[in-house]
Amino acid sequence: MGIVTNIIDALRRAGSPTQKSAIKRQDEQLIGKEILERRQEHIDGPFGKAHLMIATVKPVPESVEVLSEDAIRPLNENVLFGARFLLAFGITDNRDWTLTDLDTAFERWILATDKLGYTDNAVIELLGAMFGHYCTLKLNMRWIKLADADGSTLAVEGIDREFRGFPFQTITKRIAESEYGFFKPVFAVLSDNSTKARLRSVRE
Repeated sequence: MGIVTNIIDALRRAGSPTQKSAIKRQDEQLIGKEILERRQEHIDGPFGKAHLMIATVKPVPESVEVLSEDAIRPLNENVLFGARFLLAFGITDNRDWTLTDLDTAFERWILATDKLGYTDNAVIELLGAMFGHYCTLKLNMRWIKLADADGSTLAVEGIDREFRGFPFQTITKRIAESEYGFFKPVFAVLSDNSTKARLRSVRE
């Protein structure tokens, strides 16, 4: 752990702004948790490059509920409403939107003096639904409700492999730091996980 800790500490002092931001966010996530391992990893795959900080913590009790079609319906409605957000911020061909479109529209919104009525919460709900929806389509994932001692949240998880993504939290953290350009790198990480994560022993 000494070497790993030294690497993390070195990045705190001399890492890039993106690395320092990632470590700061991870530090906050790890408060109160027992850390088993912490490392950095670089991904260069078919969906792009990404640098990420990985922390393994002692498992905590949790419950997972696969969302029903009725529970997913409001998320799908927000995907449709999200196309209006893209249009408002200059993405004119928004029917077949891409991760590049999400990154571009979010960047324009975060930097805009006039947010055109889109609050932080609205952007989190709309783009979170869009990003999660994209992951379910492209990476064989499904929407779930995850609950543990810290509360509950919506997430996406692999159907055949054990990996997860947190679309809404992904955006919330970046708004707080005015950071953009993250949709493609985060997707690159999930794409890498979709081929390397452990297979589920039983199809749920």
